[in-house]
Amino acid sequence: MAHKVCFISPEYWPLSGGTGAYVYYLSNELLKNGYQIYVVTGSNQAKDFHVNPQLDVSFLKIPKMPIIKSFMLAAASNHKLNSIRNTANVDIIHPQLPLTPNFVVPPNFGKALVCTVHSTWKGEAEAIRGEPYSRLNANEKFLVSFNWFLRFFEEGMLKRARKIIAVSHFTKWELTNYYKIPESKIRVIHNGVDVNKFKPAADKRKVKEELGFNPDDLAIVSVGRLYARKGLFTLIESMPAVVKRFPNAKFIISGKGQSDEMHKLLAHADKLGVKGNIIFTGYYPDKKLPKLYQAADVFAFSTFYEHHPFAVLEALATGLPIVTTTVGGIPETIESGKNGLLVEPFNPRQFNEKILYLLEHPAEAAEMGVKARKTIVENYDWRILVKEAMKVYDEALS
Repeated sequence: MAHKVCFISPEYWPLSGGTGAYVYYLSNELLKNGYQIYVVTGSNQAKDFHVNPQLDVSFLKIPKMPIIKSFMLAAASNHKLNSIRNTANVDIIHPQLPLTPNFVVPPNFGKALVCTVHSTWKGEAEAIRGEPYSRLNANEKFLVSFNWFLRFFEEGMLKRARKIIAVSHFTKWELTNYYKIPESKIRVIHNGVDVNKFKPAADKRKVKEELGFNPDDLAIVSVGRLYARKGLFTLIESMPAVVKRFPNAKFIISGKGQSDEMHKLLAHADKLGVKGNIIFTGYYPDKKLPKLYQAADVFAFSTFYEHHPFAVLEALATGLPIVTTTVGGIPETIESGKNGLLVEPFNPRQFNEKILYLLEHPAEAAEMGVKARKTIVENYDWRILVKEAMKVYDEALS
């Protein structure tokens, strides 16, 4: 039976992060299965859209600072939901954690509350606690200093939820160990990929030229926000050995950051003598993002805290050989040596060894890319995963 689902998310459209991608793709698949969808999300301006008989979107104007944005969105969303309480007839209210505080959902709104947990405030704080304070942005400093405050609202939502979707078994581990959530309340449903959007390039050299890159360069691509936990200092520290062996190697880093994060990374690259081999693209629009993956010879993701990252899934779907870390939910998808290569976090030597291996063994790298694509098509296509989400909704309503 199809239900009416109301998503609450700090992001939705245009796609700019994992949470927004999750809501966008999952809601699209639910629409195909006859569900009615209502989305309440943040934006630069306030506007309601009646997209079609099945889809309504409310964009609420909120500031851009991530944590402040969460609380401003929560207050505005609470007001919005109260205003439609008598007309919306929502079955499932589906907020995204940790960026949706407890007070976003008015009491007794909808028939059942289901949360998706993309990461946890305690886990994020634990991950970056050992990082030099100078490498943290203002958002991360707040996250560490006021973690108890953020967790108060996060735990309130987890307790209210009838069912919780964890995006990896690692996420489930954090919920049961850090928050003492009963296992019976949690369902693991991994993130997915649009396999028709993210697919291998027919002509990699041509794609490089289209994007303004030198087709003769070897492109090592990384995609993700320029946050401390993405481990980009480790990636830069792996560069000298790679550049020494392949002077035409270019490390292309795509993503946006706050304040002077890019300048810190460039200064580090300059100190190591590899500034000329690094390209920061800034935020890459979603429409062009598949091409950026297609331009890559190797995908390198040096993160040291992750749950089930979309960037890794999208790179796998594109058929890329991947070097990434053993952290979080990543080993749930990548079997090292088969559909990718896993290394320890904070280990630039392991990183450069694996990148060099892939560049020096193109046949093996290509075979790994084929297996990577196969992994996604068989297990992480949204058309498969939506069925699991629908089961969770039915359980929450039963």
